[in-house]
This record gives sequence, structure tokens and C-alpha cells, in this order.
Amino acid sequence: MRRIATPQKGLPPLSAPAPSLELHGRTALRQEFIALKQRFHLLLVPGLFGSGPLHWQSEWSHAFALDRLTQHDWNNPAPAAWDQSLSRAINAPERADKPILLIGHSLGAILCARWLHQNQTQKAATPVAGAFLVAPADAEQAQTPESDRIRAFAPLPNAPLNTPTTIIASENDPWLHRDRAQTLAALWKANLRCIGPRGHIGSNEPLGLWEEGAQALFTFAQTRLTHSTSGANDLTTTHS
Repeated sequence: MRRIATPQKGLPPLSAPAPSLELHGRTALRQEFIALKQRFHLLLVPGLFGSGPLHWQSEWSHAFALDRLTQHDWNNPAPAAWDQSLSRAINAPERADKPILLIGHSLGAILCARWLHQNQTQKAATPVAGAFLVAPADAEQAQTPESDRIRAFAPLPNAPLNTPTTIIASENDPWLHRDRAQTLAALWKANLRCIGPRGHIGSNEPLGLWEEGAQALFTFAQTRLTHSTSGANDLTTTHS
């Protein structure tokens, strides 16, 4: 006769397993991103090689349905072509109803800074509300096996970007020494946040959903960016 398993005497009844902490974290981040997307168009801007599948930008793109800039050639970046791609994405009609929040990594962060520097003198208000720049790749001074690929993006902007900007830097980034991060932050009038030894904060340091970075993004948006709900032309920015 088949025996039916029953709880042992004195033990609590069996219950469904509790949701994992990872699931709780993913759900919380998703809700935060949904709220942020109601205020801004979020545009991920990858760098050299395009942020592979283990990169936090790819994780955010897939998990939270964030738009991602595309380039014709990720391996051989050409400043003019890359600048044009970013300009097309920023000025796309489907992004005209809300301000844009750029989320750049490595050479993508430099691309964002270049665009802001080149477009800030125009009379028309920029559609970009802010720039969240992670581990900008120092096209002027970095000495890595691949640094020659990005030399054409020098010189870097050497004046305030006039758009709220935060730089996220690592203490042991081969593409951006900490003193250079401080220099760029001062030149661009950007906030600087150093998050300790995280390398280049990219594919070589698989960070999953990189909750620390997401929280830094949310804080940046909450403390430095304000706007009315009537559209990008009514954007008001605060600088700190």
C-alpha cells in the first residue's frame, strides 16, 4: 500500500518556499525604473565593443526594457559616425515628448559628454535632462591594450557641460585613473562618486543587475533633475 508523507510530529506544516532575495531585488528595481521612465526617456549608450551580454547595460536593457543606442561598428569607433548615431537617437521623434536621461559607459560616457559639449551653445534647449556617466574611458591618457582604438575621441571636453551630470568611477579602472576622474568632474562641473575597486565597471566584472549603480541613478534623478509634466521644453534642471 502506498504511504502518504505527512509532517513529522512537532514540526511546522510544509509551506511554499519564500521568494528569493534576488527576485525581491529585481521586482523593486523594475518598479523604480518604471517610475523613472514615466519622467524620462532612458537611453543606454555603450562603449567600445558594445557592452556584451554579461554587461550591466545589457542586463538593464533586457530586464527593464531600456532603449539602447546602436552603432554600425562597435569595434572600430569613428567619432563622426558615433556622434551622428547619438544625435539621431536623441532627436528621434518618438523621444520628443519627454526629456532624455543618458546612461553612458566607457567610451559611451565620453560620447555623451562630447554631444553635450558640442550642443550646449545652440539657442534651442537641449532635449537631454542629464547624463549618468559610468567609468568614462580616458581617450587622452589611458594606456591599455585597446586604448589606441579610442584616441580619435580626444581631446575631451574641457568646459562645463551645463547639464546635470554624475560620474561613477572605480579606484582601479585601467581606463580612468582616479585623479583623472576628479579632473574631468571638475572641468565638467559634474558630481563624482567613487565606488571602490570595481575595475572598469563593465563586462570583465560581471555585476548582474548592478543594483548599486541603479540606486545611484535613481538618487541622481531624484536629487538633481526636476521637470514639469508638460514636456521636454518645460524642463528645469538643478545643479549642485
